[in-house]
Amino acid sequence: MFDVKTVIAIVLSGLMCQHQALASTDSSKNFDQPSGLYYHNDIHRLFSDLKESDKIFTSRNSLFKPYVVTEDSEISDLFSRRAKGVDAPSQKGELEFSSSKYTWINASSILTFLFRNYVSDNEPFSVPFVASTDPDRSSRAFDLHYDAANLCSGMGYFESNLKNICVINNRHDYGLVEINYNKDIGVFSSKNRIKLLPENGIKESLSHKLFLTFASLIGVYSNHNHEGFKNPLSTFDYHIISNNNFVTDKVKFSDIQKSCDYDSYSSCHFKFVGVNTEALLAPGKNTKPQADFYKTDRFSIHFTKSGAPKLNLRNSILSGSSFINHGFYNQAELELFKDIGYNINTKDFFGTSIYNSGTPEHRGNYKITKSFTASNGEVRPFNQDKASIVPLSTGTHIYGSYNDVIQSAIIASQGFSSIGIRIEGSRNTLLIPKTTSVVENGESSSGIAVTYGRDNSIDICGDVEANGKDGIALNFDFGSNVLSDLKEYRGSYKRVRTYDYIKRKLPKEQAEAYDTPNIIRGPLVSALNISGKVTGKKYSIYIDDSAHVRDINLTDKARVVGDIVSNWNYYVSPDGRSLYSKPYDVKLLAGKLQFDSVYGENLNIPAFVKKLSTNINLGIKKKNKVKEFSSDNLVSDSKSHIQIAGNIIGKTINLLSYGGLSDIEGSINVNRLYIKDSSVFIHPEAGAKPSVVDVLDLSRGGQLDLTDGGSQTFIVKDKATISSNSVICIDAEKNGSLLDAIKFDGTLYAPDGVVNFEPGISYNDIKRYSSDPKALLDFMNNFVRQANGMLSKYNAYTKFPKHIWYTQGKMGRTVNCSPRGCYIGDFINTYSNASKPLPMWRYILSFVGCILLLGFSVVLIRKTGSGRFG
Repeated sequence: MFDVKTVIAIVLSGLMCQHQALASTDSSKNFDQPSGLYYHNDIHRLFSDLKESDKIFTSRNSLFKPYVVTEDSEISDLFSRRAKGVDAPSQKGELEFSSSKYTWINASSILTFLFRNYVSDNEPFSVPFVASTDPDRSSRAFDLHYDAANLCSGMGYFESNLKNICVINNRHDYGLVEINYNKDIGVFSSKNRIKLLPENGIKESLSHKLFLTFASLIGVYSNHNHEGFKNPLSTFDYHIISNNNFVTDKVKFSDIQKSCDYDSYSSCHFKFVGVNTEALLAPGKNTKPQADFYKTDRFSIHFTKSGAPKLNLRNSILSGSSFINHGFYNQAELELFKDIGYNINTKDFFGTSIYNSGTPEHRGNYKITKSFTASNGEVRPFNQDKASIVPLSTGTHIYGSYNDVIQSAIIASQGFSSIGIRIEGSRNTLLIPKTTSVVENGESSSGIAVTYGRDNSIDICGDVEANGKDGIALNFDFGSNVLSDLKEYRGSYKRVRTYDYIKRKLPKEQAEAYDTPNIIRGPLVSALNISGKVTGKKYSIYIDDSAHVRDINLTDKARVVGDIVSNWNYYVSPDGRSLYSKPYDVKLLAGKLQFDSVYGENLNIPAFVKKLSTNINLGIKKKNKVKEFSSDNLVSDSKSHIQIAGNIIGKTINLLSYGGLSDIEGSINVNRLYIKDSSVFIHPEAGAKPSVVDVLDLSRGGQLDLTDGGSQTFIVKDKATISSNSVICIDAEKNGSLLDAIKFDGTLYAPDGVVNFEPGISYNDIKRYSSDPKALLDFMNNFVRQANGMLSKYNAYTKFPKHIWYTQGKMGRTVNCSPRGCYIGDFINTYSNASKPLPMWRYILSFVGCILLLGFSVVLIRKTGSGRFG
């Protein structure tokens, strides 16, 4: 066997393929990473100094060498010899494999790494490719197969040679791959690298076609016709059971079940069985399996009209789903490859996968204690104590539903487009404890990604980081359908088939509201609770236009670094009876939002509009710590301190502050800003765009603080409601002139017309004014004149300020003024604390104190007789 060191994936410059550097390996030891080896505080020592934005994962010795056949005669010859019984396509397409086509380079490199145990010194397998655009054909692979009398009975020539069982000497050309695509839609070939969450948009994904046909070429195919299984069975066929019996050659479908229809999941009851897939899909010790998945539909299969087997794995590459949002095989599919005879290490790409589902009554319980790093897996391909550099990897994959998962072990990766934790089931809960870090620092990677399902809940007490180029810490996105979003795209509450409408197969009303499965008729995430740290290079939190996140709860000590961006949108139909979501591309139909059937057809639109927003709740805590976050288990937290270093952008975001202090080092552009008994500081970068809100609600004790020593503009587009017991703090010059501007483009409602403005100046200026009361009085008078000049156009005015605020810190000072001057008094931390009325016990205590003092005086007078000291 060729030394595995020479075939391990390496890192190559994105534009210069000739610069290569091999990653070292030691395959002599099996290494199972104990969870206690790395500590939460020193996780960053696992990372190398590679600049992932300048690198690409590739291999020196590729297993495969594709070449495109375009001549009609050669195409006909190939089909006649290697695809017996199948005619050559009548409509040719265009396809190119070259060093500039990164989709093929990337796909080949990843497959070579996955099947590195089969790489030899010989030349790679040359595989002819043919492109077609025939509408009645599909992408598939063909090969010659050994007959029943051979040692490799039922195997294809490519499969047997790859497995090194029946080797044909002096031959390197095997199989035939047809890449079929719709010429009206086109095919998407990535300019850079394949991504785990597809982004092919309205085009069909080339990488998906490559991975799909490769699986067929290596043995994921069946030897049957429309009547039944043929002789000999394929490697895949030997793993098929029906009604608990393995299928045999020459058995007819009608003998298996009278109603057996081979292209149906249910009528033939076909299932794939293998040691590795069984181990993956078997229920855990603490789990009572959901009957529908474990006992009935687990790994069910059916066959397409062309005879290709399809797995009952939602949204995966080898599935029969009409919506597929996986850019690479999932672990179940890789375990299937092992079951059909391949020695591959699935742990390079997956740490822990949970395919099981609990039930509402008996939820699955999982505590993950095995770390995912470079030293993870049976064969350790990289240096010990290093983060994984394998692209398209997933630390933890939660595929099932009704599971409670605690991620107690670290995840450390810098592989391109990798995901720390991927969730695509429903009603799961995920907890990241304080001692856990999930670090995905590869380019275009995500710390946590929720890509399908509904009503999931996430609690982050530890750290989640994605600091590579285009890294997203928390990514909520359904991704593209590799079959084309034009054919079908899905998102929260929606399923749309634009192409069927274009081809007049469906009326518009049905195409934009196609039967949406229950699993997505709700918010993708119902609650995201953060008390730890979340850091993202591109975004800390990203909500795609396909996904609805209902509540984001930021509690005490939460720190969010990076922009929070939501593209989620909705609008009310002209007749006022339905809700729609705008598509990202004008070629797509808008999606009519479909809700649980319990709501019926006549929706309460105003009530649903409120439910479709994303609420970012600041300064709250649980009323009952044992219970989950919910609207009836939340109270304000006056001691809360939250830091957000980034912009907050989203027209369906409501930013709601209930307690404590929240510091936003960026600008905001949201639907609503609500502040009550708390302080929100907004400090954008110099030259940043104005902060914009549609609605501003400053309630009692609310403080909107814009003071940072610079100038900024804050715009309220629609409606502002401002309490006379609230305040807006703005920067001022030394002479009292205003640096910040507040604009009310809509209506302003303020009781008695009072909008309290208070100034913010530097520490040195406050120090200077503290020794010059007359100068401070002049400053305050000029500030009030300037503020009233700004407010006069809105028929409002400000009272004389009671406080002055430091621009360098989150505190202020009381100010007491008289005609002779203004005097600086006590320190205050927030307006809410300064403006709160004294509690009743303080009055009672003062009253009791006065009584006691009076009593003491009476006693003293009596003892001195005359009341005088002699």
